[in-house]
Amino acid sequence: MRKRVVIINKYGALHPSATGRPVRKLADYLWENGVDVIVLSIHAPYKGQVSQREEKLPYQTIELPDFYSGKNKWLRLIGNLIDGFRLVIYSMLLPQHQLKVVLTDPSLINAWAVLFRPFYRSKLVFWTMDLYPEAFASAGLVSCNHPAYRIISSFVYRHVPDFLIALGEQQYRYLCRQYKQSYIPHIVLPCGICPKEEAAEPLWRKANRDKIIFCYAGNIGEAHNDVFLLELIRQLDPEKHLILLRLYGAKAQQVLKEVSAFETVVLLDYIAPAEMQYVDICVASLLPAWNHVCVPSKVVSAICWGIPVLYNANKESEGACMFPEAIWLIPDFTELSDSILTFLNALSAKDILVRKEAAERYSQEFVGMEYTNQMNLLKMIK
Repeated sequence: MRKRVVIINKYGALHPSATGRPVRKLADYLWENGVDVIVLSIHAPYKGQVSQREEKLPYQTIELPDFYSGKNKWLRLIGNLIDGFRLVIYSMLLPQHQLKVVLTDPSLINAWAVLFRPFYRSKLVFWTMDLYPEAFASAGLVSCNHPAYRIISSFVYRHVPDFLIALGEQQYRYLCRQYKQSYIPHIVLPCGICPKEEAAEPLWRKANRDKIIFCYAGNIGEAHNDVFLLELIRQLDPEKHLILLRLYGAKAQQVLKEVSAFETVVLLDYIAPAEMQYVDICVASLLPAWNHVCVPSKVVSAICWGIPVLYNANKESEGACMFPEAIWLIPDFTELSDSILTFLNALSAKDILVRKEAAERYSQEFVGMEYTNQMNLLKMIK
């Protein structure tokens, strides 16, 4: 009899979002290794995109209708709480399964999963893409000293899952401290792992072969430092540097408004992942309040493409600890203008090459690590 696993996330295996892709990857792997898979999600838009329903997968995918997809942040929060409740309840009505893999989206779905745990027999696995309720405090929605926050946090961390899929060792250690455990069975599966593919040299590279090309492609939201990105752009030299911007998120419009006239800036509607290999340096950031709460997938993806990263974050953040030889760290406690000026003045072609080689090594290690960790999860299921 085939073992069965239910994977629960806001975005399903057919969705092009940052969490939909790893769901698809894990579901494909489990199915190919003889595990019956059901992916349970919400039919919700992400950056204007929805699931590609015309594609057929060999395993079952179920999408519940979205409760709310508007822009009002408080209604979105309520909608997320309701969607998380619906997903957990619906999963309990599915055929008996050995494992319930719950990604931490929608908000506080982890709380619903532990609240109803006495009513289901499957083992509980948390795949900690974002941490709740910490993300509420990091976003400034509530103080971590607020009674409601403390009650929810105490409830969530009083119930240890059977297994964790963490995005990195730093996040895993943080979770052990929160759960007051010296060890929790786990694997590490960073979000953002992707293959390096061949691509023709894009026009922006052909026209600027003599320049160092930076790139910020992705979300610039509440967890990211727009001040760092703006300061970097202000200090770039048009004779030496170029930066590609493909932005979305809460802070994107304000950044684009301020930098659209800069000579060093190229605005893109889309950049193919395969073309990223022609970038010299990727740019990313993580504000201190979000340390361990989320792990920027753009750092992981850049390393997979063999591209070093200019990273503004805490020295204990996942990206800084995971890839020390492939990043330039601009610490979160330093004066940004001075640190960026020092970085740009010292930057050389040799320095970029050394870090690119380090990124390639990390990328190769990822392949083996991902396979080993997936095998460990498979052993637990079987």
